[in-house]
Amino acid sequence: MPAASEAYAAELENRLQHFFSEQAAGYDVPPAVVYRIEGFIEAGILLELCTEAAVRDRLVELAEQFSGQRLADIYRQDFQLILHMRMREAPVYPSTKADSGS
Repeated sequence: MPAASEAYAAELENRLQHFFSEQAAGYDVPPAVVYRIEGFIEAGILLELCTEAAVRDRLVELAEQFSGQRLADIYRQDFQLILHMRMREAPVYPSTKADSGS
């Protein structure tokens, strides 16, 4: 099963790189994409194509590379293998209309 394990590892790396790079560039990652990656990780662990420790280590490395120490620390301390969304806040502008009281 080494070929399956290598193919899985390459695909997981591709998906994680894309996830972190999209967020770092300021793009929103759709929840469905996040859920698919998390399911892919869980399947890999259940099928023994990877270990939870190896995935966690890679998440920490990528978080540090793309977002810095703060996000890496969140992955280090998290007991669950989940992807953390780091979206920028949307700008909020005050209304130009006066409050009509209704």
